[in-house]
Amino acid sequence: MLINLSIQNIAVIEKANADFSDGFNILTGETGAGKSILIDSLSMVLGMRTSRDLIRSGADFAFVTALFSDSIDLEEFDIAPEEDGSLYLSRRLSRDGKNICKINSQTVPLSTLKAVGERLVTIHGQHENISLLKPSCHLSILDEYAQCATLHSAYLDAYKKAIEAEEKLSALLANEGEREEKLESLKASIDEITATSPVEGEDEALAEKRDSLRNYSAIMAALEGVSGALSLPGSAKDLLYDAMRDGEKAASMDKALEDISSRISDLYYNCEDVASEINSVISRMSFSPYELDEVEDRLDKITRLKKKYGPTLSEVLSNLEAWNEEYGALLFYEDNIAGAEKALDEAQSEMLRLGEELHSVRRAAAEKLSSSIKDELSFLEMPRSDFKIEFTPHAPSPEGLYGAEFMLSTNPSEEVRPLTRIASGGEMSRIMLALKSALSDCGDVGVLLFDEIDSGVSGKAAIKIAQKLKSLSEKRQIICITHLPQMASKADSHLLIEKDTSTDSFRTNVTVLDYEGRVNELTRLIAGGAETSAARLAAIEMLTEQ
Repeated sequence: MLINLSIQNIAVIEKANADFSDGFNILTGETGAGKSILIDSLSMVLGMRTSRDLIRSGADFAFVTALFSDSIDLEEFDIAPEEDGSLYLSRRLSRDGKNICKINSQTVPLSTLKAVGERLVTIHGQHENISLLKPSCHLSILDEYAQCATLHSAYLDAYKKAIEAEEKLSALLANEGEREEKLESLKASIDEITATSPVEGEDEALAEKRDSLRNYSAIMAALEGVSGALSLPGSAKDLLYDAMRDGEKAASMDKALEDISSRISDLYYNCEDVASEINSVISRMSFSPYELDEVEDRLDKITRLKKKYGPTLSEVLSNLEAWNEEYGALLFYEDNIAGAEKALDEAQSEMLRLGEELHSVRRAAAEKLSSSIKDELSFLEMPRSDFKIEFTPHAPSPEGLYGAEFMLSTNPSEEVRPLTRIASGGEMSRIMLALKSALSDCGDVGVLLFDEIDSGVSGKAAIKIAQKLKSLSEKRQIICITHLPQMASKADSHLLIEKDTSTDSFRTNVTVLDYEGRVNELTRLIAGGAETSAARLAAIEMLTEQ
């Protein structure tokens, strides 16, 4: 249940605060007092799309908060519940378009705020009457009543698989004319790479070996220089040997010099090891111009492959693997076609099976929903109406195998026809209310808000709409904006929205009316603003009959 809605800097309103109660809440007020702005504000805090134009002129931001007495399961959103079980939503919209959204003081993305908001409140505005005229919306309404989301999801998965299977087969068939040419081209590339048989990393190893062979003379001269400096008489090794002996002699006389002596010994033996290793390398090294030619020739072949099929050797080898697979697929083309055709048949069969099962569930739900709506329309002063849901088969689509359209007849002598050709504004309001009433047990949304659901009706029809909303409020919290006294008189809580012009800034006050306040407001609604004794007596009578 919505307990409080607080808004700041929305449209022409600087501040407004509204408290709601359980049951049937009515909002009334003069035209321009700000009733529609409250709807826009609630939509904003529920995460719906909001224009920055909604921010009050001269203000840098708009801010809305909504407090609900009970929460929903927030575990899937990783949001901690409040200890008292309440739920607090807020949204701050800046002129730069930045949103700051919070749930229970935890910052969340706008998408999360919207997902939570959709589970809390359903807003019915005038645009829904327009959408009700669109057959494209009828199937989703029926599905809500049938509660077949799981089955529809399974059908949709099957539909996607059938589309994918069809596209795969089409791609294979489209390549039939180019198959021989493609086979020839792939074989030439595969043979060229295979003839060289490159190995991963081989080009780098060959380049390193080529550089070594090219610089053989310089490398040998340098190594021999190192060997001479370390091994010839009077070399560094001989000098280190003398130093080691002197160090050992000094250490034998002074133990404090043992560390220095040990380090000199390490230098000598390291020098001896290096000299030995250098001489071993020199003895093993050899140069063959033929080997250099072979390395350069091999490297040249790999370089050409890289330029043609690379640019890296890794990519050449990766392409070779992919082309071998494609070549095999084309080589066994007929088998692949047969496999793709079989996969398509299986996917289409599953799609059609689930599509017919979905249609069967929808058809059964349509009969119950049609009967329920006819009963509701009869109560709402349309007793001679006939309502049906007609199905039309069409090619498989994401929605199913059949389209659905709401049909209506308001005269027993006439056949049912599409809503768009039958219903007036007042009738559309009652049809929408009949739908909402029929669907009231299907969802978990606890708050239903109606923006002038009574538009275009009066007299007995208005009374019946009020009675129906009153009945719905036994299961859900109902909030309704109205201009009709018949509606306002049935409220459990009556909120008056009015302008405060006592200051320079525009303020909207939302007041929960007591009995006397309700009498005064009903009198205004009855008399059209001019208070008369007759209107006041009528207002009192309406409240007495509630």
